[in-house]
Amino acid sequence: MKSKKISIKSILILLLFMLNIYFIDAQAYVVDSGTTLFKAKIAVNSYKGTSDQLTGSINFETGKLEFSVPATSIKTPNKKRNKHMYKLIKAEEHTVVSFEGNLIDSYDEVIKEKQTLKVKGNFTLAGITKEIKLSINLTPEQNGLRLTANWTLLITDYSLEPPTKAFMTVKDEHEMRVDAFLVKE
Repeated sequence: MKSKKISIKSILILLLFMLNIYFIDAQAYVVDSGTTLFKAKIAVNSYKGTSDQLTGSINFETGKLEFSVPATSIKTPNKKRNKHMYKLIKAEEHTVVSFEGNLIDSYDEVIKEKQTLKVKGNFTLAGITKEIKLSINLTPEQNGLRLTANWTLLITDYSLEPPTKAFMTVKDEHEMRVDAFLVKE
C-alpha cells in the first residue's frame, strides 16, 4: 500500500513539474514578423521611414523586453534622403537602433483581449541612449500576440541636428511606431 501512495505522489509531483515548465516556457515570446516606422514633418509635408527587419523578445516571467532594427534597414521612398539620414545617425558607427526595458505592469495571459501595459527602458539612437516610458498594446491573435506601440521623440535629445533643405527644417519631434507579431519561444 505504501508503494502505491509513493507512486501516485511521484506522478503528481512529476505532473506539477511538467506544468510549471510549460507555463514558464509560455512566458517568453519572440518577434516572428514586425515593422518599425518613424514619421518626420517639414513645414509643408511629412515623410516616413520604415524597416521590416525588427527583431526582439518579451519575457513575461522576468518582465524584460528588447527590440532592435539595423540602422541601415530603415528606408524612406527617397534614396538620397536615406543617405543623408544614415550619415546623420552615424549608421556605419552605430549600426542598431534599439530598445531594452522592463514591464511596469503585468500581462495576464488568461485575458483574451487587448491589454495596455506600461514599459520603462532605454531607447538608443545614433549611439545616444535615453530612458523613456511608453505604453505597449498586446492583443492575442491566433498562434501569438500582436504588439503595437506609439510614442514621440525629439531627435535633438539624441544629439541630432534637424536636417535643413531649401530653408525648410525637419521638425524636431518624430512619431515612432512598432507593430510586431510575437510567437512563443
